[in-house]
Amino acid sequence: MKNNILKIAVLMLILNVFSFAHAQPLKPNVLLRKTEQSLKKIKTLTYHITRSDKHFASKDTLKRSAFGTIKIMPKDEIGAYHLLYFKRDDNKFNQSKYDGTYSSFLYFNSDSLNVPKKITITNALNDNYNNIKGTFVSNFLLQEYFRKNNDFKQYRSILAKLILKDITSEENIYNGIPVYVLTVYGKDKPRENRINSSVEKYYIRKSDFLPIAQSFYGEFEGMKQTEFTEIDYLEINPEIPLDTFKIDPSVKEVKPKDYFEEIQKYNL
Repeated sequence: MKNNILKIAVLMLILNVFSFAHAQPLKPNVLLRKTEQSLKKIKTLTYHITRSDKHFASKDTLKRSAFGTIKIMPKDEIGAYHLLYFKRDDNKFNQSKYDGTYSSFLYFNSDSLNVPKKITITNALNDNYNNIKGTFVSNFLLQEYFRKNNDFKQYRSILAKLILKDITSEENIYNGIPVYVLTVYGKDKPRENRINSSVEKYYIRKSDFLPIAQSFYGEFEGMKQTEFTEIDYLEINPEIPLDTFKIDPSVKEVKPKDYFEEIQKYNL
């Protein structure tokens, strides 16, 4: 009898140790690597994204949402072709498009859908891609996730050890979803024109190691900046023909009604 009790006690101890070991959060380097590998598997994507931005010199928080379709193109300067629909206010919308050569931008109001609107078309190479990189559009393209040297790769580099104070990981629940929370602390920089007290968090879904939310906090000359992004992966690796992104540079003007009807499908 005593032997049986002893065996049961030993077995329970082993199970507890095993359970405890498996309950530990992944180490940051392991989490970074797994997230990078998961993102590499994505070649095409449709997604919904929301952002809240409060910039250093502003007292207001800007909230925007977008529906995106991207096709990863590793050799392209931007890293992907895209088609984005933005909602900036109750009745203000934008469409941004890029096909590897041209980029286009359309702005319209929902109360004037039958009024022709000029569409801005730019040869991206001639413009040094500033019409994308230098605008708010780039914040919605998930470049920090899909570019060759993405965040999760860079945080494992030798350079990261020099400019970062610490990287930690923990388990948590975000909007009812089990996640790993990866927190990146930047080193303070005593020199002028430097952002200090920076903290960036990534909420990485446990089921597939995809980041579903991201936050940033930083201070600059007594001012504070905050950013928060949420991502909903609607379709991963759907079939998307290249014509989806094709831009006809001869089309200078359009009626926004068709674009608005397309936007309505995505509940922006």
